[in-house]
Amino acid sequence: MDIVDTQLHLGPGPVEPALAEMDALGITSVLIEEFWVSGQGDGPHDALMPGYRLPGGAWRSVYPTALSASLRYPDRFGYFVRLDRRDPGLEGVMRGIAAEPGARGFRLLATWSMDEVKALASGDFDALFEIAQDIGLPVCVFVPGHVELLPRYLRKYPRLQFVLDHLGIGMPGHPPGRNAAEVARATDSAYLDEVLKLAEFPNLAVKLSHAPMLLRAGTYPFEAVRPHLRRLIEAYGVERLMWASDATIMPHWPWADLLNYLRLDTELSDDEKVWLLGGTARKVFAWSAA
Repeated sequence: MDIVDTQLHLGPGPVEPALAEMDALGITSVLIEEFWVSGQGDGPHDALMPGYRLPGGAWRSVYPTALSASLRYPDRFGYFVRLDRRDPGLEGVMRGIAAEPGARGFRLLATWSMDEVKALASGDFDALFEIAQDIGLPVCVFVPGHVELLPRYLRKYPRLQFVLDHLGIGMPGHPPGRNAAEVARATDSAYLDEVLKLAEFPNLAVKLSHAPMLLRAGTYPFEAVRPHLRRLIEAYGVERLMWASDATIMPHWPWADLLNYLRLDTELSDDEKVWLLGGTARKVFAWSAA
């Protein structure tokens, strides 16, 4: 089976250890979102090195590990790049990324702070989405617990492929300063109802990352995920759902468990597994198998 992990954070250093583990697990390809654990800074991006701050306060990401990996192993590694909507050279940056053979999409940490939440609600991401739609690369949106803010963009940019990160369910303490009642509502598994409402938009796909944690599924094989996954399949269809492990920042479970709870699930058909574990990713990110 062709298996694509649609989100893995890698930092500086060789990628051969990840490649060896991919081979052992039967994972064909990985999309890298480069992430050096620095813990420094308080902006929406600078806690997530590598990158640098521009005059005026915007953050510009760089991705040397991902770029090198995709050039050396083009069939095994692709990547997407975090953007800052405030970047004064945004269009040039985006078009430059899109011209690189390993680039498969962009990523937005669109609700990293309450200020960014307000900007998203006010339409301040319009310029970025307009450029992305013109370029034709998908945009992965990190909006945990704020999926209600997406419809205006999904309607306005119907030719842009959006990918909802981490099921769209809220995360404790994110963003800092959010009302406690809203955090409680957004982090409850019942919040998945809000995600299901967005299935009416054909230009939205969903990453099944962090599902065991966000849906409080306990230990492997995470059986509590199954009824939620079935609801997502019924709403979106398997052609708009994709697996992602995020294994390098999921310390409680090995990469194998994060894959096998789907690969070995007897309640999923072979066709559903083909789409969830690789087919959707190939289609959404326009990345042909070798």
